[in-house]
Amino acid sequence: MRSVVVFCFYCMACVVLQCFDHPQVVADEEPVVKRTRFYSATPEGAEPKVFYVAEDYYNTGSPTFSADGQKLAFDGWKSQEGESFSNVQIMVVNSDGSDFKVLGPGAMPSWSPGGNRIAFSQQSPSGVAIMNADGSNRKMIETGGWGAQWSPDGKKIAYRVYKSGKSNLRIYDLIEETKSDVFPEGESPYSMIYWNMAWSPDSNWVCFLGRKADKTYEVATVNVAGMQEGLKVHFKSKVSPYQDMAWHPQGDMIVFGSPTSPRKLLKFNPAEDKAPEPLEIKVDGNINGDVSFTPDGQHLLFNVRVVLD
Repeated sequence: MRSVVVFCFYCMACVVLQCFDHPQVVADEEPVVKRTRFYSATPEGAEPKVFYVAEDYYNTGSPTFSADGQKLAFDGWKSQEGESFSNVQIMVVNSDGSDFKVLGPGAMPSWSPGGNRIAFSQQSPSGVAIMNADGSNRKMIETGGWGAQWSPDGKKIAYRVYKSGKSNLRIYDLIEETKSDVFPEGESPYSMIYWNMAWSPDSNWVCFLGRKADKTYEVATVNVAGMQEGLKVHFKSKVSPYQDMAWHPQGDMIVFGSPTSPRKLLKFNPAEDKAPEPLEIKVDGNINGDVSFTPDGQHLLFNVRVVLD
């Protein structure tokens, strides 16, 4: 009988010790901290190296260079402090990494060709807007629009709108102050058109990611004069690719992020009927998918997510 009592006491002691020990194990576990870094490489993916790291902002994306290549604009938030996309800010830094500035709330910046203004998206009130390059004089273009991108010729801004229960691509003419939709009302093949689309160098086409009613995804190019002038699908997938496109200044290459995990960057020539091919890039971390070419076309900028030690 005594041996049974001793055994029961021993079991109870083990349970108590385990209850005290478990919280200690949890307390000793370090949370996983991730951050993004901007890398640059050749357009073919060779010679990748760190280009810029926004020290206080652990989540950064949507990079875009001014037309003269002297400044880089991007968005981000302090994920290491618990911030999320609702806290997103637009930032600008010189291409040599100097003179970092936060311009204020907003996402997906897009430079005017002259570099004096920036088109962007904002959350409250939701819509697309324009501001001066220093963040001042904010002006709403359209409430409810999203993903504003300035054309290379400086005459137009493209963004997504919802109309007749479908997603459409709207073109705002800055000269005439008019707005037109690429897809006729009710005829858009897409229930969703995503942000970070890209203009062709001649300002006649836009490359974008769209989701159809059957929940398949397409990377397509469309003539901004209207889909009747040209619509071409370059990639189809049952899983969404990354929502960011970069069009090379020479016009013969578009780069976007694959739907695979880990993600790769894919390239294709919009003038050819060939499937996109992967860029073989080796970096420390995982490619996130935000991409942009330098204005001279010599380098491709992309972001990489890494786990900090």
